[in-house]
Amino acid sequence: MIIDIHAHTSSHKMWGLHTDDASIEKLKAEAWRMGVSRTVLLATYFPFKGTGLSNVELLRRIQGEELFLAFGSLDVMNYLDEGVAELEQLAFNRLIRGIKLYPGYQVFNPSDINLDDVYDLAQMFDLPVMFHGGELHHCCPSEQRAAGGFKCKHDPCPINLYQHLSHPDRLRPMLKRYGDVKFIVSHLANPYFEALRGLMAEFDNVYTDISGQFVSGNHNSDEDTPENRQQIVDQIKRFCDLPRGVERILFGTDFPIQSYDDSVWLVENLGLTPVERAKIYWHNAGSVLGFSD
Repeated sequence: MIIDIHAHTSSHKMWGLHTDDASIEKLKAEAWRMGVSRTVLLATYFPFKGTGLSNVELLRRIQGEELFLAFGSLDVMNYLDEGVAELEQLAFNRLIRGIKLYPGYQVFNPSDINLDDVYDLAQMFDLPVMFHGGELHHCCPSEQRAAGGFKCKHDPCPINLYQHLSHPDRLRPMLKRYGDVKFIVSHLANPYFEALRGLMAEFDNVYTDISGQFVSGNHNSDEDTPENRQQIVDQIKRFCDLPRGVERILFGTDFPIQSYDDSVWLVENLGLTPVERAKIYWHNAGSVLGFSD
């Protein structure tokens, strides 16, 4: 049994990934194939790209689908108050199971006091809050980059300007104020592994997921190589060595970025016991999401 805490869906064709299909139907097929019992899909708001999947549209796509749970989001840069109000209504109606924030892809420091309305909401409804952590990727649509020679429409590219906002240390002031909210820093905060481990050692309510460590099947870069895979495994082992480390690592794919097969490969190569693997595959996420055993 597997709970994928971090996945995405799209109605558009994917470019340069292990699959060109990230539809709801494709995700259902992958869940059946891999024994996935729940998939958390994330709403997305990317103002620099001018793209995303809104809360309302995400919920429409998964309506009536038992497999899927939704994490809501908002555009902090442009519509903070409206976004908080919408999230509060969705939480009140039990339509979302968490909140995802995108520091770096949007211009905000996650410890800014004006984000406290989001964290207060999470505290009120006992919702986990997930952050994008670590490396930022292109702000321009992938199909335009794939055409070759495409220059970012922003000059300079905001991804180069705001990388510091997704560093784990940006969370520390906020974490001191919200000790009873569960926070998930995605992607092991790659490449800021050591900084995230320091944060997790200091704050027992900080979790991470193994999603999006490399673009599966992309052998034309230094991402999906045997050497990089082993480096990621070694980094995850160091997270496991933290106090309650194994209990705070969540299975995730960042589908369609990292495949289910490759995400399972990462877990299976950690040298863990069956009980420890079960914690990463489903038990930890179930605890964060409020499921009973």
